[in-house]
Formats: sequence, C-alpha cells, structure tokens
Amino acid sequence: MLIAIDIGNSTINIGFFTETTLFVKKINTYPLLSASQYNFFLNRFIKETNINKKPKGIIISSVVPRTTKVLEKALSTLVPIELLHVNWRLKTGLAFKIPKPGELGSDRIANAVAAYALFRSPVATVDFGTASTISVVGQKASFIGGAIFPGIRLMGTSLDSGTSQLFEITIKAPASVLGTDTTESIESGIWYGSAGAAEKILEETEKKIGYKLKVVITGGFGGTVSSFIKRKHYVLPHLTLDGLNLIYEMNSHA
Repeated sequence: MLIAIDIGNSTINIGFFTETTLFVKKINTYPLLSASQYNFFLNRFIKETNINKKPKGIIISSVVPRTTKVLEKALSTLVPIELLHVNWRLKTGLAFKIPKPGELGSDRIANAVAAYALFRSPVATVDFGTASTISVVGQKASFIGGAIFPGIRLMGTSLDSGTSQLFEITIKAPASVLGTDTTESIESGIWYGSAGAAEKILEETEKKIGYKLKVVITGGFGGTVSSFIKRKHYVLPHLTLDGLNLIYEMNSHA
C-alpha cells in the first residue's frame, strides 16, 4: 500500500493505494489539528476500510507548509517510513522548460505527470480548487507553463470583502446564466466566469504554441465547473493523487 497525501489550501486529500483500489479520505485543511488528532483520523479510516497492509511508502504534495509539519509528525508515529516530498527535481517523466521551476506548486507537478501519462501527448490540466490553475505539458513531455486565477470560493469571498453592497453567497451552481437578483447574478458570474476564463486561456495558449491540447479537469469544484465548459475534456477527480502515485513509483528505486 502507498499513502499519497495532497495538502491543499482548503482540503487535505489522503489516498491509500492498494494493488487494486484507491481509498480516499478528505479532511478540511483548517482548522489545523494536532498530530494526535490526524493520527486518530488516519487510524480510524484504515480500520474502517480494512486496509491492513503496511505501507510501502508515503508521498506528499503540499502548498501549506504549517500543515505539512504537523501531518509529518502524525505519520511518523503511524508508520516509521521516510516521506517523499514532491518537487521538480524528482523523476517525473517531464522536462521543465520554465525559468523558475522551483516556484511551481507540487500539486501542479502531480497533475501534469498524471495527465501526460494518460495521453502521452500535449495536455492541459485545469484544477478548480481554492485557486484555479492551468498547467500545460507540450511536445516531448515538456512542462511549458500555465495560468493561475482566483478559485470559485475566493471569487465569492472577495466580492463580499471588497464591495459595500455585495455579499458572500452559498456556493452552488447557477440555474441560468442570466441572474435575476444579486445572488443569482453572483452565481452566474462566478461559475460561468471561471469556465469562460479557463476556455479563453486554453484557446490563447493553443494559438501561441501552434497545436491542440487535450484537457483534463480536476479539483474540488472541477466536476461542477466542467458542465459549463464547451470544449471536449475529461474529468478526473483524483488526478493529483494519481500523479503522486506515479511519481512515487518513478522514484522508489532511484
């Protein structure tokens, strides 16, 4: 069994890869829990799902360093195994053709690895999470760049905090693109705006590089936003965890 952990700004996704199945446990990133509390949640989930095999390894992707440290402590008491932290210097199967690869989020690396492994051709991953990110792998397995813009929830909270008469809404998909009151108008702007932004960025990217991209959508809001995107795409909710699994396999015998 492999334990793959993706620590995001809103959610911690923990994947338990057995030979035949992926079991996923989700925990809110905030509030930050103690190491003993994380240990309790992990132990209980392992027992509930009858995962009794000793893990062969643990791999972590994180964009929240403080949470990483506490989870590392929890995992050290659960399983005394050295943890593998994702970064661009590991074996990934990709060539990073960007000026500052060290700034690249480890979740984006994992997404790109999984998507390229699936198609073996130019591909873009669109991750609709706390932030919405687009990561592009071009020809010859080269990571060539992407884009970042505010995610669904961030858009809603920014309208509430940055304006005097708009307010934060419950996050749900709009019934129509044409909002008839303030709440519906915000819903339309957030969801259709996010989908439209992604499609426009992908369109302009293809113009710049001169060839078409396959598109994979993931992230906590990915399944919902995908219904507003017209171009052909694939929705893979566990893309990041799948990428972590692949990266571990590439580096376990290094």
